[in-house]
Amino acid sequence: MAITVNWPTKAVLIPQTDCTWVSGTFYTFDTDYFYDQIRALEASLEGLPFQRVMDHNPTYTVAGTEYARKVEVINNYTVEFEETSAPWSVQLEGSNNNLWDIGGGVLVQNWVQVIPTNAAGLIVGSGGSAPTVSEITADIDANSTQLAAIKERTDNLPDAPADVSDIPTAEENADATWYKTLP
Repeated sequence: MAITVNWPTKAVLIPQTDCTWVSGTFYTFDTDYFYDQIRALEASLEGLPFQRVMDHNPTYTVAGTEYARKVEVINNYTVEFEETSAPWSVQLEGSNNNLWDIGGGVLVQNWVQVIPTNAAGLIVGSGGSAPTVSEITADIDANSTQLAAIKERTDNLPDAPADVSDIPTAEENADATWYKTLP
């Protein structure tokens, strides 16, 4: 079974078989794949007369950082993940999107738990998709040395650094300059 669109009712059905099994009843769903499949259905003879299902913004770069693409279901289409004989969970991956939006009327709520991974500033890693756990861990590890150096310099600061400073007080400055002879 593949992703289908009921054009007159504006209903998109995503079968569990189009998701990637991770373990137990947990799956992931690639929203890049969703985008490609929906675009192909829209371009078909059956889909051409109907309104578009989604809007799309590609990745973009700001100050050298590449931000993830946006996939947005539009024109009052709904998305439903296939109900099977048992409840299951699916995590959306690959883009910022609104496939999970119950309040906005996009997701048809059933016993499939849909987990979004949207983030303000979701960036693209070196592989062309969102960073993996290992990429994030490597980044944290790379910065750990710098953080340790900062921690080492700041760990032994007194509670009130001004109390142990060698900077003279206003009174000490006044006493030191009061008795100076002016030319």
